[in-house]
Amino acid sequence: MSAATHDLVATGSTGWRRIDVLARNGQIVVLVLLAALGGLFEPGFFSRLNLSAIGYQYSVIGLIALGQFAVILTRGIDLSQGSLIAISSMVSALTVPSLGLPGSIAATLAASTALGLVNGAVVAWTAVPAFVATLGMMGIARGIALTLTNGNPVPMTDAGFHHIAWGRVYDLPVPFLLFVVAGIVIALFLSRWPLGRHLYAVGGHEENARLSGISVSRVKLSAYALSGLLSGIAGLIVTSRMSTGHPLSGMNYELESIAAVIVGGASLFGGTGRVSAVIAGVLILGVANSVINLSGLSPYLQGALKGSIILVAVALSQIGLRSGRGRG
Repeated sequence: MSAATHDLVATGSTGWRRIDVLARNGQIVVLVLLAALGGLFEPGFFSRLNLSAIGYQYSVIGLIALGQFAVILTRGIDLSQGSLIAISSMVSALTVPSLGLPGSIAATLAASTALGLVNGAVVAWTAVPAFVATLGMMGIARGIALTLTNGNPVPMTDAGFHHIAWGRVYDLPVPFLLFVVAGIVIALFLSRWPLGRHLYAVGGHEENARLSGISVSRVKLSAYALSGLLSGIAGLIVTSRMSTGHPLSGMNYELESIAAVIVGGASLFGGTGRVSAVIAGVLILGVANSVINLSGLSPYLQGALKGSIILVAVALSQIGLRSGRGRG
């Protein structure tokens, strides 16, 4: 091979490596591009008020997206998250007068985690598909939330509850910090703990995981319990934000969480994905929503534009997944 040919091949190889790196980090690329466009065309995009608004609104979606990610890793899905937010909202508002703030938080998280465990038990120990099981729980939990007060909202009487949503630490919103901390903990759980790594194994090939000695039922129970726990935390934030427990809280939030996970590059067929990419997926939705709102675009076109952004992000992430499989 001549020197010129060698240089040409080397240049081409370097170019493909760069494209490969961009594809594997497609979510980051889309996020940076969206933020740059937002700052370029909307002077108020990088204002403290707007960035805080994104942090407040999408910290809730981010928390349940992390739970949804754990479930999707096992080749499942959780459609009950929005309803679990509603029942968490009602439990927290109803119990805080008698149990106080710490007791109310504990009762709320226990209730949401227990319902998550029910989802996991149905999926793990019966032949009911995850879609059907969690769809049923969606109706059950929402019905319980409405029944508790005949569909009426309950005012939050504890002043300390206000700080869950509106407090700040080093000028960062508490909900956003909870989202970041949850992301770090789950990333460590998935990478360092055997149970976390087993989520990937079960989603990758359930029968092989079972034959290798992994308790598939325990793994699925853990994934749905984690989704329930994070839905409970999200419910506390929503209740604190509104200063009211409302049985209609969290409507369609599960759809946003699924979109964030898919934009983040996870596969609905299980066993694939990264927490960092899911966090980027959440932020893509938040930034896209902010840019669209600030632009004053017609509401009739907003859905189409948001859908286009999601499709581009998903396409880039899927290219990254395919290139990773090709190397494998």
